Amino acid sequence: MKRSIDRSNSGTRDLRGDGGIQQNFITWEGDGKLVLFAHAASLCAGVWQPVVDRLPGVAPVAFDQRGHGDSDAPEQPDAYGWEAFGADFRRAVLSVTDQYGRAPDACVTHSFAGDCALMELAERPLETGRMILLDPVLADADGATTGAERLAKGTRRLGEKESEGFASEKEVETGLEKVLRAQLARDGLNAEAKSAFATHGSAPDADGRWRLKCNRQHEAEVYAHRVALADHLASRHVDAEVHLGFASKRRGRPEDQDASYARDLREAQRVVARCRTGEVHLLPDVGHFIVLEAPEDASRFIEQILAG
Repeated sequence: MKRSIDRSNSGTRDLRGDGGIQQNFITWEGDGKLVLFAHAASLCAGVWQPVVDRLPGVAPVAFDQRGHGDSDAPEQPDAYGWEAFGADFRRAVLSVTDQYGRAPDACVTHSFAGDCALMELAERPLETGRMILLDPVLADADGATTGAERLAKGTRRLGEKESEGFASEKEVETGLEKVLRAQLARDGLNAEAKSAFATHGSAPDADGRWRLKCNRQHEAEVYAHRVALADHLASRHVDAEVHLGFASKRRGRPEDQDASYARDLREAQRVVARCRTGEVHLLPDVGHFIVLEAPEDASRFIEQILAG
């Protein structure tokens, strides 16, 4: 059943007084456990719609990361360091806690949002409830240097190809699927997820051309600032209950899948070992973009952890 957005509790909140930015929040109608959602790079808060539609008994809240959706988009490259995103996560949690009068029962993250959250929690403990990480970035030292620059360079080139924008929302959907196709475990993206991304993650300009709200230059800076999470946490402690959902299909060429899987699983185990309690859960038959290709699997996993 499609959840309606609670317009009275959605919108931009000015969190700049704490050294942060204006962050945009989306709140859906619903009662039950309070769950905060943080999206992956290049996406937006609205892409969680198909996931929360399938989650009974929760009060869902999501926020746009800096440079994404309708949150502030600083121009300085160093504004996209992962420590900055981690500080934004803290501000989002505290804002939600203040609004509801209680801390979240869980925080659900996707991709790099989980890395940034754990980095922040390792520096300053925070009441977040259960941390549910959907396939965080599990870069090793090489992935956080050579790999990061390669990904950033490719993203900047993609931005050049998209410089004229898109003819329609539907073309935004098609472009999203084309860009991500090689990383998917299934034949394509979920139709509801594509639509949610186009609706919340793009908008027409004065000439009627559709533009992504997260421009590729800002997205590239996110990748350029990639962190080797397990190495970063090696001498730190995360005081939280962490559930790491590990997507079974790893990124890269088919012939490299076994090596990629083994390397990333090792990094995942190193990460949860630095947490107060932690567990790695295998998510079968999905790739890194589980939220977009299999929202039913994402919601099932989240519901399982919330019920535990």
